Amino acid sequence: MTPPPRQTPPRNASRRNTTTTARLSWLAFFFLVLPLAGCGAYSLGSKSKIPFSTLSLAPIENTAYVPQAQALLHTQLADAISQESGLRLVATGGAATLHVRIVGYTHSVAATNPDDTALGSSFNIRLTANCTLTDNRTEKPYFTDRRIEVSVVAHSPTGTAAGSFSAVEYETLPVLTRDLARRIRDTVTGVW
Repeated sequence: MTPPPRQTPPRNASRRNTTTTARLSWLAFFFLVLPLAGCGAYSLGSKSKIPFSTLSLAPIENTAYVPQAQALLHTQLADAISQESGLRLVATGGAATLHVRIVGYTHSVAATNPDDTALGSSFNIRLTANCTLTDNRTEKPYFTDRRIEVSVVAHSPTGTAAGSFSAVEYETLPVLTRDLARRIRDTVTGVW
């Protein structure tokens, strides 16, 4: 019996293996090393330099007549601004003053109860404010009546009576004012 003929690898087989290895190495580099390179330059906080270091918060106006909204928004806005590095909240005499006016509060039915379509089971609730930031040294505004709006979808428990919207609305207001306070802070400390 004669031994089977010996198979010789094609001439380009070793080059193919090298090419495949090189491609896999480049792919590993791009997917593993390059994304980590961006983490070295990351820092918390906003990159924009604001032209003042102290801020006074004027009493919040509520022309939308949302019950308890001024107190909640004022407290949460003061907390949000105090968390920003490089900016200090002062009672009076700040380099800039922030005026906030709550101008809108709307709610609409987002989904109805499957058993009774006259009852809402979830609601879109929207809170809107106009903000003015004024430089106290020159009395010129940095921005005037900047509209800021937040919304949330609130769900009513199933099987509740028609008064359930009041409870949902009551529980949702602190969430709306917190989100609005954060958006206002970001507007004050961001690029105008």
